Amino acid sequence: MRTVTTFGLAALLLGGAAFVLTESAANADAAAGEKVASVAKGDPVKGKQVYNLYCLPCHGDKGDGKGPVGVTLQPPPRDFVKGEFKYASNDQELFEVITGGAAARGGSPLMTPWGAILSENDRWNVLRFIRSLKGTAVSAQ
Repeated sequence: MRTVTTFGLAALLLGGAAFVLTESAANADAAAGEKVASVAKGDPVKGKQVYNLYCLPCHGDKGDGKGPVGVTLQPPPRDFVKGEFKYASNDQELFEVITGGAAARGGSPLMTPWGAILSENDRWNVLRFIRSLKGTAVSAQ
């Protein structure tokens, strides 16, 4: 009886371990797939609508950091036309700045954390719109 119980317990443990390993691998694959999908997320047209409502006062209608509130701030808001991001070298990091505010990554506490206000989709949409602004400045002649 003890041999059968020990064997049954061992089979149960091995089966459970196999399930946990399989489940962990599946979860890791799903997480990796979601991260790739998140990077591909975002609609700049929808992002512009959200930007105009929430970001324009500081970053300006052109994205140059010269909005009506932005011109009064020190340090000034990021100029998206330049496309240089001090605390974000890729889309995921920029998404984190939008979500948690610049202070979460060592930047100015004046950059609002939008994670509790904007949906994840809206934040990705804004990110896509911001990325579309790079190099859009018209040269003065």
